[in-house]
Amino acid sequence: MLLYVVLYQERLVLPLIPYFTFWDRSQGELSRMTKIHKYFCLGSWVAGGIIIIIMLAASWIAFLRGNGDLAMGLYIYTIIPYTCLGIIWLILLYQSWAAIQDEQAGITPVKAVVLMLVPFFRYYWIFRVFQNYAGEYNAYVDRRGLALPSLSGGLFTAFSILWIAYGILQSALIGTGLLVLLIGVYLVVGTVTLNTLCNCLIRLPARTSS
Repeated sequence: MLLYVVLYQERLVLPLIPYFTFWDRSQGELSRMTKIHKYFCLGSWVAGGIIIIIMLAASWIAFLRGNGDLAMGLYIYTIIPYTCLGIIWLILLYQSWAAIQDEQAGITPVKAVVLMLVPFFRYYWIFRVFQNYAGEYNAYVDRRGLALPSLSGGLFTAFSILWIAYGILQSALIGTGLLVLLIGVYLVVGTVTLNTLCNCLIRLPARTSS
């Protein structure tokens, strides 16, 4: 399933990401994320997560009733909402790094996203671009002298660990309640984490593009 997700993301995500970030191309300015952008991203994440949980729960029930074909079919089709969640997350990842770009930024938005699509390497890269993002954000705020609250890395670490756990264990947990539990915890932590991230991006002032 991960292979299919990677292929779909490579074909669909990369061409779309620049159009879902918040550039005002006529002014050459990166505008702040607004509450509308936040509610769209979080609403899409929550809706996709609910659909995934319902499909996995139905797959589990079908497996318990001995209908293996239906259980596997439901599991395979979770690729559709799962890919939607992946697109939302990559859009926010791109926007997050675009918002703190300056001469000292070590990672570009495109690099952050593209390397997340590389199989196996992504399990290291998520710690570099997401778990470590709080520190990069705080350093940027300090360099700019912005009177903004610091971003705690605890949620970003928890999300990264759960993301890896789900990616590695999902196939082994097909047809079990543990898979439903794992994705449920992952989606709840993800919602809180992305909400925190969006709030930080909303607070950042607009920045002119270089």
